[in-house]
This record gives sequence, C-alpha cells and structure tokens, in this order.
Amino acid sequence: MRKLRLVMGGLTVLIAFLLAAVMACGGGEETGTPTAAEVEDQLQRMVLALEDLPSGVILAEERFVSNEESAVASEDREERLAMLEEWGRILGYDVTYQANPEVLEQVGLILVNSTASLYDSEEGASASFADAEQTARTTDWAALFDGAWGVEEEAMASPPLVDEMLWFRITARAAVGEGTEEQEFANDIAIFRHGRARGSLMVAWVVMDWGSSDFMQQLARAQAQHLMDALP
Repeated sequence: MRKLRLVMGGLTVLIAFLLAAVMACGGGEETGTPTAAEVEDQLQRMVLALEDLPSGVILAEERFVSNEESAVASEDREERLAMLEEWGRILGYDVTYQANPEVLEQVGLILVNSTASLYDSEEGASASFADAEQTARTTDWAALFDGAWGVEEEAMASPPLVDEMLWFRITARAAVGEGTEEQEFANDIAIFRHGRARGSLMVAWVVMDWGSSDFMQQLARAQAQHLMDALP
C-alpha cells in the first residue's frame, strides 16, 4: 500500500503538466439566449459525475470558466479572448476527480478531468473543436513525460454518439517515487463536439493486467453520452 501511495503522489504531480495541455485543448443556427442558471445546469450535466466513477473517487476541484479565465493561460491573451468571443463561447465548466489508493489498486485509476463549454451556435462549437484538435495533434506529448521512456501514442476508436470526436491514448513507463518499481501508466485524452457543446476528458491511470483499459473506454463513452443527453 505504501508503494501505491508513492506511485499515486508521483504520478499526480506529473499529470498536473498534462492537465495544462488538455485545458489548452478545452479552453450555425442561432438559439434563444438561456439564463445563467440554465447554462450552468446544462454544463454540469455534460461532464462526468461521481456516479460515473468507482466508490472511493472524490471531487478534487470544480469551477465555471469564463472567456476571460480561459484566455489567461494563452501566450496572447487578447487574441485568444477575441477568438473565444468570435466563436460565441458562452461559458465553460471544469471538474477534476481523484482516486484513493484502494481505487488505484483495483482499477488503476488515478485522476479524471472532465470539461464542457457551450457556444451560441454549432458552427462556433465546431470551430472550437477544430482548434482543440489541432492543439492535441501538434502537442509534443512525449516531452511532457519527463523522466519516462517508451512513450507511445495510440489512436482509439471513437463511439458514434457525438458529432465530432478525437480520442487517443498515451502510454509510458517510469519509476515514480522513491522505492517504487517501474510501472506502465497511461493517459486517455478525448475531445468531443455535439451540437453547440464542446467537451474534453483526460483520464490518468496505471496500466493493470486486468480490464483497466475497458474501464477507461467506459468513461469516454459516458461523457459522450452525457453531451448527447444534454443536447439531444
């Protein structure tokens, strides 16, 4: 159990760098203007909930993300803000869950980050998806796994539930933490677009010999389903 805690702590620090990259990926016909409460409720229904995750996973952080907040991390804040406004981005929502050592031991799950954002039109959401796809495809993911080796990227089959989806898996090997053995770990990164909504999912996990890959696929399908249910 001590080694599991060391692995979890070390990988969580490493994954913080990946979250920053995924947020960069996150960050038509006109519809009526919804109220702020309606937008917030709809966004919260588009991301993964605790009910989608094993018992023992906790809510680590949640926040609504305005256009101004989304643009802060960009190299050119003003240019990024203008782009978000051109797309008609209304508001985003970001939630992060963390697993305890027991869940890590059972299914390999470490951390889950799930986001959603709403736009005035499908065209704006699609432009946001295209931007996120370009960011994901041009990011040097291997460079983010400092100290790891054998970094590989694998395209995953996308479930035909949403209008647009990009999903890939990054695997690597590393010994994380003093006294720990080398382990294979993975990050599933998915980007979704359905109707006027755009979402992203990052699932960090230790590769197990049993069923963990299937479980991660279930999470990607769950968020795709949430987007479809919220915007039928």
